[in-house]
Amino acid sequence: MGTNMIYEERRTLTHTKSAEDYLEYCKSDLWPRLRAEGGQPICLLSGLIGDPANQYLQVTGFEDVQAWDTAQSTIAPSPTSLVESESVRLLRPIASRPKSPVPEEDRRAVYGCRRFYIDPADLSDFVNSSQNGIWPRIESQGAGILGLWTTIATTQPMEVLLLTGYHSPTHWEETRVTSTQQADVDQTLRRQESPLRDRRVEISQKTWVRLMRAHWV
Repeated sequence: MGTNMIYEERRTLTHTKSAEDYLEYCKSDLWPRLRAEGGQPICLLSGLIGDPANQYLQVTGFEDVQAWDTAQSTIAPSPTSLVESESVRLLRPIASRPKSPVPEEDRRAVYGCRRFYIDPADLSDFVNSSQNGIWPRIESQGAGILGLWTTIATTQPMEVLLLTGYHSPTHWEETRVTSTQQADVDQTLRRQESPLRDRRVEISQKTWVRLMRAHWV
């Protein structure tokens, strides 16, 4: 896919008893239609810790806004029998991830869905702190960065979405900077990370995280 790629973030709340049926609908119906229209499903996640299990987050890549717009006229809305509510917005990538498609070896079972709110003037510092400070250390521990995005619309503050994969909730805990597991990490990576992590904390006005379960085909 090209350099003008945009990404659709779709948040779907299914009816309580329809979560599994919605998952099957995505795999057998929605994703094939998206791919036929040039879309590239990046991930489908459901609530694990912090969100209910029937709350889904789906990210799909398109060549550009026009390709996304064309797909809207040919792909039918989600069935009302499955879905209670849905919201969609467009995102743009701001770092070296996501890869498209996501290689199988990069896929993880659990994802941290973390949202940050920053001043747009601090975006380049934020990306540098993440990409060159924090990511090398946590990826050395087996985590996998899926992607880093912000909204197409300019807002104050700016929202940034980070999706990071882990093998389990326990693995997520082990990668925390305060974990006892840090004693086994390459100390060069830790020294490289420290000032950049401090900078990201400094420029983040607000942040929160949810853990979500991944559903791969």
